[in-house]
Amino acid sequence: MLNITDNYPMKNVTTLQIGGPAKKFVSVSSEEELIEAIQNAKQNNLDYLIIGGGSNLLVNDNGIDSLVIKNEIGGITTSKVGFLVPSEGKSDFPEVEGDSFEVRVKSGTILQNLVDYTIQHGLSGLQKLTGIPGTVGGAVYGNAGAYGQTISDNILSVVVLSERSESKDLSRMRVTLSKNDCNFNYRDSGFKRNHFIILEVTFQLEIVDPEILAKEAEDVLSKRLVKYPKGIKCPGSFFKNIIADTLPKEILQKIPKDKITYGKISAGYLLETVGAQGQILDGIEIAPYHANLFINNGGGTAKAFYDLAQKYAQKVKEKFGITLEPEVQLINLPPIT
Repeated sequence: MLNITDNYPMKNVTTLQIGGPAKKFVSVSSEEELIEAIQNAKQNNLDYLIIGGGSNLLVNDNGIDSLVIKNEIGGITTSKVGFLVPSEGKSDFPEVEGDSFEVRVKSGTILQNLVDYTIQHGLSGLQKLTGIPGTVGGAVYGNAGAYGQTISDNILSVVVLSERSESKDLSRMRVTLSKNDCNFNYRDSGFKRNHFIILEVTFQLEIVDPEILAKEAEDVLSKRLVKYPKGIKCPGSFFKNIIADTLPKEILQKIPKDKITYGKISAGYLLETVGAQGQILDGIEIAPYHANLFINNGGGTAKAFYDLAQKYAQKVKEKFGITLEPEVQLINLPPIT
């Protein structure tokens, strides 16, 4: 039996600690409970919203007239690519004469738990994602990445729930997509448009010395903590960086060449040039050290957050002719233009 709560404050489940009440709210810990929750929403003529860790959401102060389903379906399993040999030590992780493992992860698994698991077992490909909050499903949905590593880099396949099916038989609703089917792009995936629900992700990861991976993760985390101190109420970078090749020549001419790194123009740089750094509105502050970090200093509202982002996005558009696109999902809020 699902434990569905009425008028649940969304600020309780978002990193920003902002957001009005969801009409209905439920946490699910199995795929069967997820199906039941979706069917409950349909039976009650309610829209539904599936969330992970709440780390990339800005929810309207007035809330959302939907059933919010928090995905807590966790679990990590592995299979081997190569020739198996028994482990000689006490480790329960088998040795393999080959160079990779397939790692299957349920979508509600905390991303940091997956990163830690792969580092511990010497599996390379996710270590630079250390410190990114949220769940694996949310990270795949937004194609999260950091320091030259993106979660989609090593994906083999994604199992999804197709809501186009009215079947109650879970096996008939599950569809396996190849990596190409997912339409990954910079901080984007097809899941933002096709409405499939991510259930499980399979990665193929190369075997590397765990100490090397741990050192890489430690270096990344030390950099992240400068930008995102512990306890900060911030959804990460609010706007996506700009892929330089997508801009017309006349706009690119306005950007100094040293501001284009790895083919991208930092949204923080663009916002900095229009004076965004350090600006404050009703408890929401744009970090004085990084113009693309919007922080709730306490008591901030979604309206103030949205108004501040809209104001400086418009200034960037006026100065450069560039339209900034949020990385953060806006829930029951208009697009930023």
